[in-house]
Amino acid sequence: MIRHFLEKRRFMREHRWTSARLSAYFDHELSERERHRLEAHAGICPECGQMLATLRRTLEGLRGLSRDPGAPTGLADSVIERLRGEG
Repeated sequence: MIRHFLEKRRFMREHRWTSARLSAYFDHELSERERHRLEAHAGICPECGQMLATLRRTLEGLRGLSRDPGAPTGLADSVIERLRGEG
């Protein structure tokens, strides 16, 4: 029973740590060790795994947006261009 409690406590600690670092993960700001730690937790945590997959798809979708060269440049277009430049 104590072992189960400690395992659950560790899982929740890893869950909070992972949730707080998802943005840094996609911004390539984590060390290799931290990246592996995050991926390991996301591999066993359905919530973090789903969040990681959703963020990955969202970023891929944003990077895949194409802009019509003849279209006027607006606020949305400038945001998209900036996001592309940061990726």
